[in-house]
Amino acid sequence: MSQEEASKKRTLDQTIEGPFDQLNIADDQVLKDIQQRSTCPTCNKTVKYFCYKCHKVVGMERSTLPSVKLPVHLDVIKHHKELDGKSTAIHAKIIAQDDVDVHTWPEVPDFTDPERTLLLFPGPNAKQLTDIPRESFDRIVVIDGTWIQAKQITNNTPILKKMQRVTIAPRKTHFWRFQNVDDQHLATIEAIYYLYREFGETYEAPYDGKYDNLMFYYKFFYNLIQNTYQAQKSAKFSHRHQQKDYIKYKQDDAEEKGKGEKDKTAL
Repeated sequence: MSQEEASKKRTLDQTIEGPFDQLNIADDQVLKDIQQRSTCPTCNKTVKYFCYKCHKVVGMERSTLPSVKLPVHLDVIKHHKELDGKSTAIHAKIIAQDDVDVHTWPEVPDFTDPERTLLLFPGPNAKQLTDIPRESFDRIVVIDGTWIQAKQITNNTPILKKMQRVTIAPRKTHFWRFQNVDDQHLATIEAIYYLYREFGETYEAPYDGKYDNLMFYYKFFYNLIQNTYQAQKSAKFSHRHQQKDYIKYKQDDAEEKGKGEKDKTAL
C-alpha cells in the first residue's frame, strides 16, 4: 500500500460523532476497504462502490452489503437532466433492489391504478401518513432531481396529478452538495428513508429500525466528507453551502481554523 493510499485509509477509519449514529445501520468496513475503482460488468465503466448507471455493485460481493425489504414498492422518477453520479436515489435501488425501480423522465411506468399510489411531494393537498388509511395505497412514487426539475415533472406528467400526495415531517438535511434552497430540502435518499421510517412508525409501531439501512451509503459518504475536511484543515468546504458549520470540526480544531482565517483577514 502506498503512502497516499495509507493516508486515505486512515481518513476513512476515523470515527466522528454524526447525525446517523443512533440509527441501526450496518457496519461499513466493506466500503472503507475499497481503495480503487473497478469495472462495471454491464457497461464497462470504471467506478467505485457501485455503478450509477447500471445500479450494479462493484469491487465487492453483493452479499457483504445490507438489504432492506420495503413494505410498499417504490418507483423513483428521475429527471433526465439529473446527473447519475449526483443521484442519491440510487442508494435505495441498490440496498432495496427487489422493491425499487428507477425511471428516467419523461418515461414513467404504467400506473394502472394511480389513485392507489402515493406521490411524495409537498403542497396544500399533501397529507402525512398518519392521515392516510393504510389500505388506500399499494405503491409509492418519489421524484429525483432539483426542486425546479421536480416541479417540472409534476406539472407536466398528467398521471401524477391523479395520485394521492403524501408529505413527511420537516427535517434538516445533511446533504453535502450545495443546493440553492433552505436546509429543509432533503436529498432524495433522505426523503425516501424518512417516508419509510414514518411508514413503520405509523402502521408497524413500534418502529424497530428495519429501514435504517436505506441510509447505509449516505452515512458512509457523509462521514467520508467530514473526515476528509477534518484531516485536511487547510482545505475549504464550499462557501456556498447553506450550513456554514457543515464540517463538524472538533472544538480545538475549530478554534485553530477560526484563528487562521482571522490571521488571513488581517493580512
